Amino acid sequence: MKSSSTTKAAQSNKDFMHGAAIIDEKGRETPITEDMIQKALKKILQAAKS
Repeated sequence: MKSSSTTKAAQSNKDFMHGAAIIDEKGRETPITEDMIQKALKKILQAAKS
């Protein structure tokens, strides 16, 4: 059985970003998602085939 403190810590960690972000000229952060990386890699692979 999990303690309530362990559960609360897991929930707060779920919202914590473990990665990178793009910061625009106004200082706004946009987290870089796995989907964004996959799309970028597909474009790179397509360009390399050309």
